[in-house]
Amino acid sequence: MVHHQKALNYFKNLYLTAIADSKLAYEETAFLVQVAKHMGISSREASDIMFGTDTHEISIPDTEQEKMTQLEDIVMMMMIDRKIHEREYDLCLSFAKAIGVNQPDLDRLILKIIKD
Repeated sequence: MVHHQKALNYFKNLYLTAIADSKLAYEETAFLVQVAKHMGISSREASDIMFGTDTHEISIPDTEQEKMTQLEDIVMMMMIDRKIHEREYDLCLSFAKAIGVNQPDLDRLILKIIKD
């Protein structure tokens, strides 16, 4: 159950990033569906997260590996529509700072992902 709750928190973090610019692009939706399927999150659970009232706070993962994996996926979500919106970036930066990653390191990660 703990593992499944981590998956739900991961999905919520990605969703919060996707809607930070107040719209949900097709590419963002497709990525969310892919993540939900991969993590064993039912469509009901995904809907509960997406339409729930408690989805405004980012969850911080436990391990360093989980933190960095989520940060990379949050950056991918932020960039998936090929635009980096200020509110998405601010949310991404908040997550990065919460896990101990400073702004220059986040910006380097963003550039690395753009190059790859």
